Amino acid sequence: MARNVNPAESPTARAMDRAIDLAIEGNSPYPEHAAFVDADSPHAGHEITRSLDEGYAVVLVSADGRERIITAKMLAASR
Repeated sequence: MARNVNPAESPTARAMDRAIDLAIEGNSPYPEHAAFVDADSPHAGHEITRSLDEGYAVVLVSADGRERIITAKMLAASR
């Protein structure tokens, strides 16, 4: 599968741009401190762990644009 050579056009970058616009408008559905992670990245697991350890929520973005929000509170509740 061909990878997008322009990271600014990736689904993750588009999600971040959308989040910024929504935050400016005061309509953000995202937690205040969130890290956007490409679900297909070979380092996604490390990025998720590091973000949660640093107190960030994670917006996991799939190649098809689907988003999942992960918080440390969610993970603690599932134990």
